Amino acid sequence: MKAESGVTKLRVGQQLKVTASQLAQSGAGVVTHHVPSPLHVRNLLPSEEAIVVVSHVSRHGGPAHAVIERRNTCAQDRVVPSCSSFGPCGGCAVLHLAYEAQLAWKGRTVRDELAPLGVEVRPCVAAPSAFDYRARVKLVVASHPVRKLILGAFAPRSHNVLEIAGCQTNRRRLMDVAKTVAVQAAALGISPYEETSALGSFRYVLLREVASGAVQVSLVMTDKPKQVSALVDALVREHPCVQSVVLHRNTSRGNALLPVRAASVPDEDIELGSSDGDELLYGQAFLWEDLRVRDDLSVRLRVSARSFLQVNREVAALIYREVAALLAHSDPDHIVDLYCGVSGLGRSVLAVNPRATLYGIELGPTAIADAEAAAQEAGLDASRARFFAGTVEDVLPKLSLPTGSDKLVAIINPPRRGCTESALTALHNLSPAVIAYVSCSPVSMLRDLMWLRERGYVTQHVTPYDMHPGTPHIECVALLRRQ
Repeated sequence: MKAESGVTKLRVGQQLKVTASQLAQSGAGVVTHHVPSPLHVRNLLPSEEAIVVVSHVSRHGGPAHAVIERRNTCAQDRVVPSCSSFGPCGGCAVLHLAYEAQLAWKGRTVRDELAPLGVEVRPCVAAPSAFDYRARVKLVVASHPVRKLILGAFAPRSHNVLEIAGCQTNRRRLMDVAKTVAVQAAALGISPYEETSALGSFRYVLLREVASGAVQVSLVMTDKPKQVSALVDALVREHPCVQSVVLHRNTSRGNALLPVRAASVPDEDIELGSSDGDELLYGQAFLWEDLRVRDDLSVRLRVSARSFLQVNREVAALIYREVAALLAHSDPDHIVDLYCGVSGLGRSVLAVNPRATLYGIELGPTAIADAEAAAQEAGLDASRARFFAGTVEDVLPKLSLPTGSDKLVAIINPPRRGCTESALTALHNLSPAVIAYVSCSPVSMLRDLMWLRERGYVTQHVTPYDMHPGTPHIECVALLRRQ
């Protein structure tokens, strides 16, 4: 079939000559000329011309998708991807775009998304390193015809597992540990889990590295195979950096990472469930992370397997620094840390305002236990730092705090879906003088900031941070003041 132009309807298998005009939020090139609806093409940059073949046409009004058959031109900002898995993996969708161009694109994305606010969006803050930055890694276990077992990631829009041994974003130490897990598990005859038949035991591996170089390994299995002890022995023997190994039992069908043990825990917060069924196989159930929030000041955090902490510790430290500096100007007496996780943000603000009292709220009981333990280790008693397990909308109204005080500040760091209206209402009723809103989704952030603006809060500025170089993901910090 010859390449066509001026088409009136797209169909799967159709060949087209196209030119991308922009990048979608997914990182795919967007074609809008001579097509009836937007056409998304992975690995095609703005201004590049290519012959493509339509691979998917949405029946529900969404964009169509196509794959490149031949690229005819090359954009000035195109670079050779540093990872051999680029393309099939889909994890780093813009690895073919020069890093400075990535930052500019992410800044434009945030400005465009937040345009209805009319707020100043500052330039996107670069990550200290565009590679070897991901300190929290989740890998899927899959069978292999030769090596019996491999660790990898799901390919885009499928459940096919691709091996990603050459991944450039994951910390190299974690990938070395993962390789040993795969080799030893295969040698010991531990069977990979098969989704269709629900047979086999080994499902996922989660790895975390902290600043000291210590590593925690989480083994997600349907049961506890008799070979697990030998696997742990071999792992610790070959990698002295491994200081914690935890077994999570997951017997649920489908591809859920960790089981949800309470109906109140949304799927997005699946790791925040109870750790009651987890089993410690080696070392302690947690690691200690140190993040520098000022040149002369660090915050020490305890992180367990189910506790959330940003995957890029260097960029997380930059964000913690900014939030601590912004809120320090208010000289707060009370700091409310909503969706606090292990309270890295709240502890950072408290560190530079040592006379204040911190109140942290988080759904996950494991993260709350970590936050309490870290506060105690830092010498903070209940008069200085208090943490509550539960939802923001349930817990916040019950706290005895001075409503409308100029010495009351709040931090919000919600999951990707943003805040519930009930949570925002509880926050508005408390009426803090200043709010620092940290978000990984400009879409939900806009919705929440608009809600707060209608109730008297002015967003002064927003700073995007490149938490995940090579990917479309963006982290943002917004500063709001009560009128």
